[in-house]
Amino acid sequence: MWKIVIADDEPKIRQGLRELVESFDLPLKVCGEAKNGLEALRIAGEEQPDIALVDICMPKLNGLQLLEQIRSVRPECRTIIVSGYNEFSYAKEAMALGVRSYILKPIEEQELYEAILRLTEELSRERSRQRFIDLANYQLDQHREYLQGVFFNDWLEGRLTDTEREGQKELLSVHMGEDAALVLVSTQNNRSLSLRMGDSHISDDVYQFALKNILGELLGKCDPVYLFTDRYQNVAGIFHEREEKLGELRRHLEGSLEQILGGTCTIVVQRCEEALFSKNYGEALREVQKSLECRPAVTEAKKYLFEHFRDPDMDLNLVARSIGISPAYLSRLMKQELGMSFKDFLTSLRINEAIVLMRGTSRPINEIADMVGYKSQHYFSTAFKNIMGISPSEHRKNIV
Repeated sequence: MWKIVIADDEPKIRQGLRELVESFDLPLKVCGEAKNGLEALRIAGEEQPDIALVDICMPKLNGLQLLEQIRSVRPECRTIIVSGYNEFSYAKEAMALGVRSYILKPIEEQELYEAILRLTEELSRERSRQRFIDLANYQLDQHREYLQGVFFNDWLEGRLTDTEREGQKELLSVHMGEDAALVLVSTQNNRSLSLRMGDSHISDDVYQFALKNILGELLGKCDPVYLFTDRYQNVAGIFHEREEKLGELRRHLEGSLEQILGGTCTIVVQRCEEALFSKNYGEALREVQKSLECRPAVTEAKKYLFEHFRDPDMDLNLVARSIGISPAYLSRLMKQELGMSFKDFLTSLRINEAIVLMRGTSRPINEIADMVGYKSQHYFSTAFKNIMGISPSEHRKNIV
């Protein structure tokens, strides 16, 4: 229902306009009548009308003066001038003030109807547009961090033009500034971290989300902070901090994260310039990857295990023979390079695969145990509970 106010100093005209408006088959309600401009301005402030029918010649404030002032109390209000003056100068000034229609007295019913109909249709379109904008802004606020992550990855991958980049920066409220720094965190050198946090299992997506939250809390004083996951599943962050503080901050982050996560992680912190963002990120990524490089023997062992971990006879001796080194030396290397024993690494591969099967299939537990390399469901359940903290059947219930 649209609200309409009528302003005219002649009572009979006000009454006639009211009766005419109320006779139209339109969603309208007369919310007030005014005999002068000041009274009309007061009603506009109190009732917030959508349409105003205004006479030009009124005491205290004439129609044109009223239009100028009504903008401050109800800028959305559409106005129709009703006047006995057929003067071009009046019409020109009225149009300059945003008047949609200029109707001469005596008023023709059809002319007034069509004028009001156009305004109600315009108001409906504007309201629908505003609802869409409000919904879009709400969705933007709800998913701003995710969209910022997409933006940063698109920027790094060179998928944005300069115009697109600047537009998205403004839309997503991204301001890097002169004192920007970059942090890159990887937990790939301790694969068990992707399977556990304390004693509770979490999926990779939730793990990344949790890691970003932890990092965000640790960087809380470096506002603003923008966090995202890159294509290599590293957590990256852009924040603001003085250059002389970066070394101390890196040591703080490394110690805090390893204590919280219960395992080692690789952290790079460095200065970041907006004009050199891709280059700075590439430097940090190379440093992370360099720290994750394993000796050739461990790389070969990992490759062999990824391909054959489902073999129920898989053991350290078999892998060592396949790459031509002694079992004791391979065991020592894996512990040094991966931060976990051969047995733990093999178990993590099997349990991770079992979780995937439990989520994607309805196969019974004993069949899944066999598919991931366990000869006994009992041993599988024991290994699963050691890593996940719950039994396979409980985990499946949680998935459901």
